[in-house]
Amino acid sequence: MKGFLKFIGVLAVILLLSAVLTPLFYNFFQTFHPFKFERIFNRIVMILSLVVVACFVRIKKETLMAYGLAWKPQSPGLLVKGFMVGVLVLGVVGGLRVLFGQAVFAPDPHSWGGWIVKFSLALATALLIGTMEEFFFRGFIFRSLMHFLKNRVFLSVVITTSFYAIIHFVGMKKIFVDSSPDIIDGLRLIGAPFLSLAQWPKFWPEAAGLFLFGLALNGVAYRSGSLYPAIGFHAGCIFFVKLDDSFLQYPTGRTLFWGSKILYDGLVGWFFLAVMVWFFWRILEPVAAGSASSSKDSRV
Repeated sequence: MKGFLKFIGVLAVILLLSAVLTPLFYNFFQTFHPFKFERIFNRIVMILSLVVVACFVRIKKETLMAYGLAWKPQSPGLLVKGFMVGVLVLGVVGGLRVLFGQAVFAPDPHSWGGWIVKFSLALATALLIGTMEEFFFRGFIFRSLMHFLKNRVFLSVVITTSFYAIIHFVGMKKIFVDSSPDIIDGLRLIGAPFLSLAQWPKFWPEAAGLFLFGLALNGVAYRSGSLYPAIGFHAGCIFFVKLDDSFLQYPTGRTLFWGSKILYDGLVGWFFLAVMVWFFWRILEPVAAGSASSSKDSRV
């Protein structure tokens, strides 16, 4: 509870400080290289967050162990297996769409060098995003909730996964900022993202897919006692999504059955994600009760 409240307090300080600094930097940059007000705000939030994380990790490196990032001999294998499963799941969905005429297999005419660069960037991006998001959601948030809720797994998973699904859509609503913004405009930016939730009819299919995806990620992280298979699974899915435009064309629009080009916002994608949820929670062997990585021994 103490750690969670500390996190909320630090986040509030970051947002308030960003709201104060953004108008100053906006006016400064206007003289030689103008940037959008919202972009400056987002960059300041990101930079301050990275500074806090850097200090946190330097002071408390042992927390990486508690969050499931302990590097063990089996960690590389778990990472690779998770990655391959992620690519396979979305690959099957994409293949079914090609088979039933909902997509066309049409690889881009890149050179070998172009493909190497594209694959390398996609892999680096996937691993970076997978590591950061899994450390935050399945590491910090989930473990903190488990401690705060006295190891109530179901409730902790539902809260973590709901937050994970919703947070992807809080930036849809934009606010108007004139040419001379001030601190009030910076404060408005803090609340603006949450106005996006009023547009839920537009994004609920994607949110449903992300909720199932989050359940699968939570399942593999909790049952294995390690974040590495979850990082791998997450990274594998991102890797496929980053590259599928280079192989597949989607001439048809979104349907409830097939979804859209993102593959997880329709019944077919939901089905395969639900299978992954069932597999990870029911088939994967749980860690031993005495393991240092088990939830009962975690202290966040």
